[in-house]
Amino acid sequence: MLQAPHHAHDYKHLVSRWRSVARASGLFMREFAKESGYPVFFLKSKALQETGGLYFSAGIHGDEPGATEGLVSWAESRIKQLSRLPLMLFPCLNPWGLVNNSRIDARGRDLNRVFQHDEACAIHTLKQIIKPYRFDCAMMLHEDYDAQGVYLYELQRVRPYWGEDLLDAACPFLPVETRTRIDGRKAVLGLVRRKINPKRFQKMGFPEAIYLHLSHAERTFTVETPSEFGLDQRVQAQVAMIGECVKKSLQQRQTARRS
Repeated sequence: MLQAPHHAHDYKHLVSRWRSVARASGLFMREFAKESGYPVFFLKSKALQETGGLYFSAGIHGDEPGATEGLVSWAESRIKQLSRLPLMLFPCLNPWGLVNNSRIDARGRDLNRVFQHDEACAIHTLKQIIKPYRFDCAMMLHEDYDAQGVYLYELQRVRPYWGEDLLDAACPFLPVETRTRIDGRKAVLGLVRRKINPKRFQKMGFPEAIYLHLSHAERTFTVETPSEFGLDQRVQAQVAMIGECVKKSLQQRQTARRS
């Protein structure tokens, strides 16, 4: 029996789904840039204030469709809650890459290495959009071709750490990555937790997570699902990690109010 084709690289279909989410939930959705003929959008909720919000982004690498699918699937499953959450969402930062199944953009740039510059229109404008905001948490959604399980990077700042709980949320859908070194860094049960040296990134270029960590977010996560596993599994894992992040952020805010 033939399976129905998926739309994971159909950008028009993705935008249509987000428009439906925005209409149903009351989220503000706006085009903020155009790259290689494709409009790039962001969404935000009325509950978002300059402090205490949640930032989620996907699709900066177009060959990682589990990330874009995961974010929209999470939003579609939480329509009634979205307007009450303090959200800033970037559903797909590299539409050309998504359509062409490419990590890079049409000009050969890895957009996740240019956040220290303003040459890429979408990245420059994103930085202007988020300039007033300080987020409780920023989560960048990615996938890894070499991975044999789910893993994540957690940048060290605020305790208690959340990384273990985020991975636990994904475990019903994917195994945890077993490598003990990932991109040259020590990994423990799928978790790479580290401090950063900004000078190191001057050479390689600033990823989105590093820029957010330095300027806009208290907690910063980069989640990675294994792109050679089934799409449905990867999407479910992404949805679960997003949901766990939102839950823990709300719990943190409730605790802060009581104290």
